Amino acid sequence: MCTLFILYDHYLFARGLEELLQQEEGVKVVGVEARGEKAFSSIRALNPDVIIVEAREDESEPEMLLARSLHDHLQAKVVRLSMEDNSCILYSGHRCTAQSVQDLLKCVLTLVPEQSRSPPECS
Repeated sequence: MCTLFILYDHYLFARGLEELLQQEEGVKVVGVEARGEKAFSSIRALNPDVIIVEAREDESEPEMLLARSLHDHLQAKVVRLSMEDNSCILYSGHRCTAQSVQDLLKCVLTLVPEQSRSPPECS
């Protein structure tokens, strides 16, 4: 099971994405937080496989560095998701277009090899 954390600026975006992702098999949303120190503490504690970062409209180079820093220091893969053009930037150097939640999952799951995903929780 691939664990996901959503880091957002817009609450409705994050909750909608969380609801869509929770309907999919093979992934589990372990956290959803607005940007800020609390979010980074949660990310460190939860250690997700993938962090989905909502892209900012006025995104600049420091924003890109933030995403790369998350990837470099936490071992998590980072996906920058844009609502403007339905694009995802995977901080492994790939770009994809996501027209649906299944497209997003396809992009996300290419980042995390099957053997390194968190084991499913016991019922």
